[in-house]
Amino acid sequence: KINEISSSIASAVEQQSAVTEEISGNMHTASERVEMITGNVKEIAEATEQINEATHQVREISQAIA
Repeated sequence: KINEISSSIASAVEQQSAVTEEISGNMHTASERVEMITGNVKEIAEATEQINEATHQVREISQAIA
């Protein structure tokens, strides 16, 4: 009976370890994706700033010509 209980506990510990390892891997993947998204958002912000500057220049030139 004790051997059965010990075997069940060992099996449960192995399963818990495997699940914990999978969760850890998923968290690592999620972290990498968040980092990638953050980089993309920064690039979008920089591009938006460049567009705003170009729009401002076009407006100034248009006003100078008019």
